[in-house]
Amino acid sequence: MHATRRESPPGRSPRAVTAGVRSEKIREVSERRRLLGWTALVLLLPAFEAPAWIYPEHREIGGAAISGLDAPSRARLDRLWAEARQGRESRLCAEPWAGDQGTKPACLDFASWPAVAADHSCTPDDLLSVALDSPWILGVARIAAEVKVALATATSADQARNRLVRSDLDLARTDPGYATRAGAGNFHFLLARKGNDLHDYLRQCTAAGAEPNAFGLWARAQLAAEGIARDVASGKVPEAQRPAEIRRALAVLAFGLHFLEDAFAAGHVAGAWGDVATRKGTHDFYNAHGLDTTTWGHEQVILHGDAWMRPEERDRAARTTREGLERFLAAADPARLPSVPVLPSPAGGLSVCVRVENAPPFDPLPAETDDLARILRDTPLPTRGADDVALPRFRAEIGPFLGLAGGFRGAFQKDTDIGSAEGGNGENGAWRGVGSLDIGLRAGFGLDALIGRAGDGQVFLGAGVTYQAARKSICEGCATAGLDVGSLLPSVPARTGLTFRLRVPFWLVPGDLLLAAPVLALTSPPTLQKMVIASVNGGLIPWQTGLATPVGRVQFVLGREVGVTFFGYLNGEDLFLAPVPIEGQLLLYPVAVRSIDVDLPVLEIRPFRDFGQRQTTALLLQLGVGADVPTRVRVWANDTWIEGDGTPAWYGYLKVSFDWRSYL
Repeated sequence: MHATRRESPPGRSPRAVTAGVRSEKIREVSERRRLLGWTALVLLLPAFEAPAWIYPEHREIGGAAISGLDAPSRARLDRLWAEARQGRESRLCAEPWAGDQGTKPACLDFASWPAVAADHSCTPDDLLSVALDSPWILGVARIAAEVKVALATATSADQARNRLVRSDLDLARTDPGYATRAGAGNFHFLLARKGNDLHDYLRQCTAAGAEPNAFGLWARAQLAAEGIARDVASGKVPEAQRPAEIRRALAVLAFGLHFLEDAFAAGHVAGAWGDVATRKGTHDFYNAHGLDTTTWGHEQVILHGDAWMRPEERDRAARTTREGLERFLAAADPARLPSVPVLPSPAGGLSVCVRVENAPPFDPLPAETDDLARILRDTPLPTRGADDVALPRFRAEIGPFLGLAGGFRGAFQKDTDIGSAEGGNGENGAWRGVGSLDIGLRAGFGLDALIGRAGDGQVFLGAGVTYQAARKSICEGCATAGLDVGSLLPSVPARTGLTFRLRVPFWLVPGDLLLAAPVLALTSPPTLQKMVIASVNGGLIPWQTGLATPVGRVQFVLGREVGVTFFGYLNGEDLFLAPVPIEGQLLLYPVAVRSIDVDLPVLEIRPFRDFGQRQTTALLLQLGVGADVPTRVRVWANDTWIEGDGTPAWYGYLKVSFDWRSYL
């Protein structure tokens, strides 16, 4: 298998890493990662979502599958759908595939049910409830229709990316559980294969104790739906209950088809193993850049994933989806009942919102295994596991990290003459430039891109040292004999301070997560998850969402980050001489100053970012505001220190910084 490159938005170009990483090393690193980030992982990683296809792509695959049915099968599906609509005509479309509904669909067709499954519901029963009764699902369908048009009309990769970001945020606001659903297990991914025999692989996917996986869940749902359809066709279901049972059968079928369709997404083929961060990073890379691989039937194919589906990829997934649909329709045919083996309905264990280590036991009959394997013959070969030769892996910025950051800040600052003998009144303040350099260490936790490409989930605390250049003195009347003595002396000397930085996303107002987290972690973890995910993706009012532009990623960040520098606290107060003209004489007074400098970034531009398997390197430009607030000013006069009053020096700044992080 080989990765194939494709034009993609900036910021999604991780470098390839060495293949063949051994499982012992992976286990060692995973244990250390769990130890360092356990609390945050427990609360937040269930929110990790890995969609294979976005809603309109799932619906297109389903529509193509229905359109390709032969006449008898299509007629049978139409009859079942007509019965399923009884009493639900206002919500369900007249046809199982309604075609192009424009940007304001007024009903749901059956082709959309696999799109609703898993991403917008947890179980087949939940799917049915959402499709029939939820007040928001038509809003989700409208957002999906709009993003389909938006992507088709995008004129650049940046524009397409921003439209996807908007769609993700709209979905999170419309579907109350969108951000926290579908992260409990690995059901969306294919299981790493151990060999090259499809029958053996299917038995591996459905064996007792198998890790949750897409094929295992699809097989259970497929046979469960056939069992319900068989009961309806055989007359075991009373006439009055037939519409409800048919709806239930179709919901179970659609739930399984979601995962069968996922099997054709590059990220779900390549991201078959690893911890959460590695699965997601690998998933995102191959979905965007492509994967050159083969199917179980030895066909050479190129795959992509969410929002990158091409017509040939849609048609390939639709053929396999159609075979699963045809098998279900055969089970629903009364004339074919004697030829269909009878199995107990394996309907349990189909929830994707319950964190489980292993899938429930399931052992289909040999004949069933043969039929299911025939359906899967055109699906791509999953990658091998950690103990075999593996594709290059990539890592998302999720988990604890240590980092080093440094930069240069140029400020346009109002000086207030805090060193005058009178303590300074600010009347003669002037705007002037002042530069500073800083370097420091950071420790934090990354939760980037939880539901989309705009996420900024950095939480960090940093400590370092800042060196600030001297500020030129401003002294009216300090010129003597044609020489401006005041210009030779600084109003504030070159100085070194201890700097602390804190960055935390917020939900509505800065700092709200810090106050809410300790309470909600104990009383309502799901509520905390929703708050964190909304915060990461721009806040309740998503005005801090990152946007892709030709100059890099741009984000409004006011309130997310604050820096505080303590000047005059490390080695005593900063000392300098202040010139003061008195009655025609120029006197020099020693001045001692302490101050606290507070800066707030307002706008952040990231023109460069490179992320390897564990390390991030980025160049950042920050525009911000701040104030240098004197906390103590003393003037030496008449052989004693006189306490003075300093006034804040306000400033705006541009900071160019280098940010390096290593994820543990």
